[in-house]
Amino acid sequence: ALVGVQPGLPGEPPATVGRGLTSDRERSAIIDRRTQLRTGLRVGDVLRLRSVQDARDEYYDLTVVGITDDRQYSLRPAVFVPILTWDRLRPGTISDVDTRDVNVNVLAVQIQSDVDAGTVRARIATLVSDVEVADLRSTWEATPGYKEQQSTLSTQQGFTWFIGLLVIGVFFQIVTLQKVGQVGVLKAMGASSRLIVSSALFQMLLVTAAGVAVGAVVTLGLATAIPPTVPLSWPADVIGATVLSLLVLGPLGGLISIRILLKVEPLTALGLAK
Repeated sequence: ALVGVQPGLPGEPPATVGRGLTSDRERSAIIDRRTQLRTGLRVGDVLRLRSVQDARDEYYDLTVVGITDDRQYSLRPAVFVPILTWDRLRPGTISDVDTRDVNVNVLAVQIQSDVDAGTVRARIATLVSDVEVADLRSTWEATPGYKEQQSTLSTQQGFTWFIGLLVIGVFFQIVTLQKVGQVGVLKAMGASSRLIVSSALFQMLLVTAAGVAVGAVVTLGLATAIPPTVPLSWPADVIGATVLSLLVLGPLGGLISIRILLKVEPLTALGLAK
């Protein structure tokens, strides 16, 4: 994706390697890290882009002056260029390059910490006509294909949690049925239902924690085999929420097993133990 930005203004990505853009007309570009990994380009290299002008192919050379962090557009490699350079590169007619208006679809506004965002929103809507004001989150959610991708991923996550709940529940139920005789012996010896339930919950939590640990190690091992060009990240808050959810999912799936333990009759269970 070719993105035009104004040098030094909100919207230009910060360069982690090299420098930023300096002029609206310079033949330079900033590429994101994954684009650099895909192409092997480095700061100082020349990037050649093809553009259709007057129904024929025109080639433009851009010097890579900086590399930014992971910034992609709809999972596609991103190249950031000065706004007037972008206007010259976009498909059109060469004769009207210097006279046509520069069309932009996003104007980034950076708000100071002591300024109310609602006030700025109302002020912009008053001063500028035919404009839609949105915050950063609403802007990227409006990216083409974002909602469809999130809907698919959310459906997959929902089915994964549901299947996991069923599998864990069936596993603990089978283990519990195999121990009915032993539970009957404990009840005949005077063990309270509270002690049996607490012991069962502790075992479920211990088994679930071991499973989560093994799954985390396997997942991280597989992640190292994924090419670095794949947009994959491991936010700490998401990982923590997933681990806690799985630890809760284990005992939750074992609730049916707890009910079986509470209904065990000592005499019947002793017969099964024999």
